[in-house]
This record gives sequence, C-alpha cells and structure tokens, in this order.
Amino acid sequence: MERMAEAKKQQKEVVITLNGVELVIPPGARVKDVAAAAGVEIPALKVDPEKCKGCQMCTKACETGAISGNKKEPHSIDQALCIRCGECLAKCKLGAIVPA
Repeated sequence: MERMAEAKKQQKEVVITLNGVELVIPPGARVKDVAAAAGVEIPALKVDPEKCKGCQMCTKACETGAISGNKKEPHSIDQALCIRCGECLAKCKLGAIVPA
C-alpha cells in the first residue's frame, strides 16, 4: 500500500498544447476529458520520426494498440485504430506526437 501511495505522489501534471490551446492535465485525469472541458478537439495524430526515439511510452499509454514500432526506432500510429484520446500526447516527453 505504501508503494502505491508513493507512486501517486510522484505523478505530476502534464502540460500539452492542442490547436494553440495550452491544457494542463492533472494526475489521473484523461486528456480527452480535459480537452473536451476546454472546448478543444483532439486532431488526428502522427509520430514525427525525427523526434521519436522509440521509448515506447506512447505504446503503453495507447488503449487501442494504435501505436506500434520497435524499441529504439520511430513508431507509427494506425489511424484506423486511433480513437483520438490524446493519452500518447501526455506520455511523450519528446514532443514526437504531432497533428497528422
């Protein structure tokens, strides 16, 4: 139980920019919910291969399995599977997830 409490303490808010609007995503909040509350639509997304280092944080965050790629290689997003939830945006520390 202590480990879970400690892990929750370490979570920090994440700031992302969508359509020119800066959104602050509090720990535990869903990107799509914060975006909807701000009246911001999440656009179709893609991975910028110049920025992506293949860390796989986005693949772990993707609930539909729309993001794929080998470790340490640029990933890609299958638009047919992507539901535009934006969770990958919040997880990517390199800014490699960009509007398609």
